[in-house]
Amino acid sequence: MTTFLVTGATGRLGGAALRGLHSHVSSSDIRVLARTDHDAARLSMNGVAAHRADYSEPATLRDAFVGVDRLLFVSSPILDPVVRSSQHRAVIEAAIVADVGHVVYTSAMGAPHDPGHTTAETALGASGLGHTILRNGLYTDPFVARAIEDSRTGAVRSASAGGSIVTTSIADLAAAAVTALIDPPSKVMWELRGPAWTFDEMASTLSRLTHQPIRHELVTDAETGAFSVLFPLIRRGVFSAETADLSELLTREPQGIEAVVAEQLRSRG
Repeated sequence: MTTFLVTGATGRLGGAALRGLHSHVSSSDIRVLARTDHDAARLSMNGVAAHRADYSEPATLRDAFVGVDRLLFVSSPILDPVVRSSQHRAVIEAAIVADVGHVVYTSAMGAPHDPGHTTAETALGASGLGHTILRNGLYTDPFVARAIEDSRTGAVRSASAGGSIVTTSIADLAAAAVTALIDPPSKVMWELRGPAWTFDEMASTLSRLTHQPIRHELVTDAETGAFSVLFPLIRRGVFSAETADLSELLTREPQGIEAVVAEQLRSRG
């Protein structure tokens, strides 16, 4: 029997990975971590063993990791680089103590410039543990959600200057994590990115699927709200490079912008 443990199971990526894992292995072989007793109780209703543990409480991690064969280590959502790096070290140290068979870590594109991800990748490399590092691209889903909201006024808005962007659906990233967890690949480092798209394509896709006239409107960075920090990077082409790693790991083509738009429109009814 192989015991799997999923961290971050209450989040978007970890939750999607947990649902995917359920379709491959028995619930009795799955453990999850939750930061609160309430979340642990809720997750345990699905038949998995839920442990109340926190990346900032190493003792709780050591207890939860005992007997684990495969660990899906979803990176901490904490933005403070000092705290995040400390949390990542604690998770890997607990995995070493528990002699976990294989760790799948969800890193990110541009990890060498992020102290938290650099700490985790370096620690895994020195750990002696079998491991897979998944450098996830930007999520497609938030861009689509914002575009659907904007489209109610007849326009998708961006400050992209017409440039393309490479993103990845949460569903595909979760599926890739589950694949690496169930059958660990020999390759350690994976740059997971979906196909490139433009905001013109986003607008035309929404127009076609909703049967409404929707245009792409160029605005200033400030007018894009929470996305304003990304658009200068998009215009510079920082997020424009595609890779074949995601399709290689999934053994299929990753979701493009149309698939994610269609999925979100269906979920909204």
